[in-house]
Amino acid sequence: MVEVEDGYQQLENKLTRTPVIGDVHPLLPLALSNSVRIVKCGDDVLSELDDMLVAPQTPTLILRHDLRLEARFPTISLKEHPPVDAINRNMHCHLQYAREQLLTTHGVAVTLVEDVIERRYDIVVLMLVDGLSYGDVIDWIDTAIPCFVDGPSLTYRLADDQRTVLPTVGFPSIVGSPSVFSRLHDIGYKNALGYTYWAPDSNVISDYLFRQIPTHRVANFEAILTELRSFTFKQPTYIQIMREGLDGLAHSKREMSRAEIDGAIMAIRQDIERVIQVLSKQKRRICLYLVADHGILWKTEHNWKTLDVTGSKPRYSTTRPGESAYACTVRYERSGQVYYSLTYPYLGSRIKADDSGVHGGLSYQESIVPFAKFEVR
Repeated sequence: MVEVEDGYQQLENKLTRTPVIGDVHPLLPLALSNSVRIVKCGDDVLSELDDMLVAPQTPTLILRHDLRLEARFPTISLKEHPPVDAINRNMHCHLQYAREQLLTTHGVAVTLVEDVIERRYDIVVLMLVDGLSYGDVIDWIDTAIPCFVDGPSLTYRLADDQRTVLPTVGFPSIVGSPSVFSRLHDIGYKNALGYTYWAPDSNVISDYLFRQIPTHRVANFEAILTELRSFTFKQPTYIQIMREGLDGLAHSKREMSRAEIDGAIMAIRQDIERVIQVLSKQKRRICLYLVADHGILWKTEHNWKTLDVTGSKPRYSTTRPGESAYACTVRYERSGQVYYSLTYPYLGSRIKADDSGVHGGLSYQESIVPFAKFEVR
């Protein structure tokens, strides 16, 4: 992954002297200092500068180009990925930008369906990956765009009754309500297939995500490919696949080497290619969309700072921490449940000895996931 520190620092320095119009990587605003104001339109900036009664405002990055502005402010083009450490240091200061200007997990269903309506693929595949960061894939998926996990970076969460799935956390927020399948069904995708590796003891969340979809529980990805080889296209079809990502590795081994992590990521890439290869034999227009619920922070790759948060998970709590720890959290309320996600690099409790990774908080690795599409015409 290419990061350009010099360009980022030049922009930071220029912002201390004048508002700047920026044609920038979509994640760059998240990396800017907490004093920087990010505005979509420069009209307010012009009004402030033209009003002699208004004191100079904070450093300002203007995202939208306008001929009126270009004559007064410098323009900078910086399309390279910003430094990850700067994103982790500052992203909690720019959540409004993330929610308004980036695709969020809550917007995936609408974005996907709108794309399908425009292009009318014959076969639509949604691959839900359990644990994968945008940073894991940007070197090999040209079509991936960053998607912000606007909430605790969890796979799912149950209500206090331990039976009701909260619709705005994790995968449920991605499939949406009405679900992707329900929306596509209404526009003609009457046929559907579902595949999940989740065992019967996890069927509350599985049943929620795959409701109304004829679903097969499979032991591994090979079983999915075997079943798809026997598929014959007869009408517009929606296929939803749950694919284990890095989450299972993070919660099943004490240590994971970088080589093992990279190997698991490469296996996801190969499985995408194999699904496309199998379905391509139908000689139809196909699109596979990929999205993850959250990414992973690996235990041995970060310099952690541990806080005293009673009853906390390592990266989030459902009870309000004390004042000193509270300053290191972002508060979310989702489906009536309040969460306090810890910012990077804080932990509310130790990572389990048998875990090699962790998630649930706010960081580049956990909270920016890929949304990608692969077309076959």
